[in-house]
Amino acid sequence: MGTRKQKTAETAERNIGLQRADTKAVCKNQKSKKGKLGNTKPGRKQKPKPVDINDSDQIKITVEHFFENRINELLLKIADPRKNDMCTYSANHLIWLGLLMFIFRLKSRNQLLKERETDIFLANLLSLSGTDEGTVAHPDTMNYFFELLPVREIESLKIQLVKELIRKRVLDSTRLFGSLCIAVDATGLFTFKTRHCSNCLVTEHNDKTTTYSHKMLEAKLVSENGFAFSVCSESIENVDEKYIKQDCELKAFYRMEKTLKILFPRTPITLLLDGIYACEEVFNICKKNGWDFIIVLKSDRIPTLYRDSVNKIKKYPNNKLTVESGNETETISWVQDLQYRNHKLHAVFSRKTELSNPDEKLTDDLWITNIRPKANNAEKIVKKGGRQRWKIENQGFKEQKCDGYELEHLYGENTNAWKNYYQLLQIAHMISQLIIHSDLCRRLQEHTAPKSSLFPLKSLKEYYGTIRNFVKRLCESFRNEAFSHLTSKLKGNIQIRFSPG
Repeated sequence: MGTRKQKTAETAERNIGLQRADTKAVCKNQKSKKGKLGNTKPGRKQKPKPVDINDSDQIKITVEHFFENRINELLLKIADPRKNDMCTYSANHLIWLGLLMFIFRLKSRNQLLKERETDIFLANLLSLSGTDEGTVAHPDTMNYFFELLPVREIESLKIQLVKELIRKRVLDSTRLFGSLCIAVDATGLFTFKTRHCSNCLVTEHNDKTTTYSHKMLEAKLVSENGFAFSVCSESIENVDEKYIKQDCELKAFYRMEKTLKILFPRTPITLLLDGIYACEEVFNICKKNGWDFIIVLKSDRIPTLYRDSVNKIKKYPNNKLTVESGNETETISWVQDLQYRNHKLHAVFSRKTELSNPDEKLTDDLWITNIRPKANNAEKIVKKGGRQRWKIENQGFKEQKCDGYELEHLYGENTNAWKNYYQLLQIAHMISQLIIHSDLCRRLQEHTAPKSSLFPLKSLKEYYGTIRNFVKRLCESFRNEAFSHLTSKLKGNIQIRFSPG
């Protein structure tokens, strides 16, 4: 039998060879046109890898950038109630340990006990606290310290840190007509079926059951940036079990305003308040202290003032402006010079509708204020003032209760202890917000990436995906990676900016 291939097979083989040769020629021509030399690897082109940063560096850089050594200097001034000759751990060490528990959102002291068990955790903790202990304190030791420490010490630390941010003009972009916007509202903390202490608030229900609770009135500095910094706290609680009338939110505000004026005597303030504060006594307090206010006005709170506002707006149809944003249209209107007792007030209305369906009302709000509204400032009063009050609910209470801080968890049974933990939570929340809303993550990528890197720099949310992932990575990094050389290299040599919203 012969070995010669059939004619048809030879023709097919020859054609395939020609096709391959043609393909190579085309590829070679294309490469020469683009100025590329040599062969490239087959398959999909690989994307450049993201820049790898030391996540925990963000804590140290943020603290040193905004507060320098002020935190440890202030901690050294705290009057330690313990006997010094019997103490293994300094107040700085224990307070920083408590702050880290909340920064990492560990939810309990028991979880802190597990996370602290690495040598790197100790090294990083000592670097933050400026101390030289040989081990990390047990959470029970920390709790014992907070049971003895007067609450005013940690609260004073919180206030001094806020003042430091104001002094450095970090918060200037949050101002409304030169004033800091401070929202005031109350929130529930703990509820018990049996009496927790003599200061509990007592609630008797229709089903003849009784619950005991603790609440807190908060004054938070809020802004479009997403900030909600605690600047003053006042417990809503009974003096003892014998009372004629229980403590309430308004009573606590009347105590708080005195403290707030002492703490910020010359700082221009605009109070953002809920409908419960629409009353003559609050108007008198603001007038006495020289504060502006923007207060939600409901029809059942001051009916006469509400009716006057609604009736008078019909007489001034020109006091109106329309703002379109996306698929929403907001109509802002205002009324000036409403007389209520000895106060001259102004009303600002806002109604949001869908652009595609003007009859569909989304929101309908009315605020009473002592800031005179005009065409050139009415939008700011609404957007940078009245609407920012929700930050205390969402970025404040909701975030602290539902996103890992566990505000409603009783970290310590003792009254001193749980109030100290409450203040530590507020400081930790402040530090976390300074990290999350800044461009520090992008700055670290700039200094870490090799010059040849083509990977685009990412914001914190782009880099980590979610805040939950960020917190998880932050904790793992703190446990396993020592602070890098960047923490000292960038000290005083970096500009940190905040996103506009």
